[in-house]
Amino acid sequence: MRNKIGVMQGRLSNPVNNEIQAFPMMEWKEEFSKAEKIGYDLIEWIFDSLENPIMSDKGVLEMEKYIQNYKIEIHSVCADYFMKNLLFDLPKKELERNFKVLIKLIHQCSKLGIEMIELPFVDSSSLLEKNKVNEIFNNLKSIIPLLEEKQIVITLETDLPPDQFLELLNKFNSSHIKANYDIGNSISNGFDPKLEISILKDHIFNIHIKDRIFHGNTVTLGKGDVDFDIFFTSLKKINYEKDLIIQGAREDLNREQSDPVKTCTKYLAFVKKYLSCL
Repeated sequence: MRNKIGVMQGRLSNPVNNEIQAFPMMEWKEEFSKAEKIGYDLIEWIFDSLENPIMSDKGVLEMEKYIQNYKIEIHSVCADYFMKNLLFDLPKKELERNFKVLIKLIHQCSKLGIEMIELPFVDSSSLLEKNKVNEIFNNLKSIIPLLEEKQIVITLETDLPPDQFLELLNKFNSSHIKANYDIGNSISNGFDPKLEISILKDHIFNIHIKDRIFHGNTVTLGKGDVDFDIFFTSLKKINYEKDLIIQGAREDLNREQSDPVKTCTKYLAFVKKYLSCL
């Protein structure tokens, strides 16, 4: 396996408002040099507010400069913005407003050659109720022509059981709607990763790597309930060759001595150790 390994944006910076994940407005530029020095291939960009640089042409030019100056690519955007600004279960005017933001994001990603936008449908934006699954299908299918034109893939991250998730993806019947697989969330939800990966295999377009406790929180890689031997072996069986994005627990939220760069360096070595054994 030769997968490019990336880090979730913000993990290399000091936490914003003591949050686990947020766009590091004051430090995002420094993350490129830090990621390159550690040995990462990628940064997965976070979009969680309209003030994000990616939403302006000036910001896009600035991002492009840093991508070119460092050996760090951006293949994907994690659109956490839509966890609060939902794409379903809202009045028509609010839905239209939120879809305008998504359409703008698609255009901006196209300018940078970013190939993927991840929509997280977990926690506050869960699709577990069937009517929500049907609604998000009807809402998203309308933008497939734009995705085809701009050569952008939308990946869905959901807490749906694998059979239901596969049914939804097959219903779209589009190479521009795929799955984002999160191994930590899978374990927390009580799913069987070996079974999930075998069911979703042809649809998995991006992977988030973190460790979690069954029905619990994200923890340091190797300290939770994820069986990483089974996980990486399962990826090998489906010949998964796309990106691996490390979204590990922050070790700097409750420990004053923890350095985010040291944590991300340790996490990269952890993942590379497993890849080297395959």
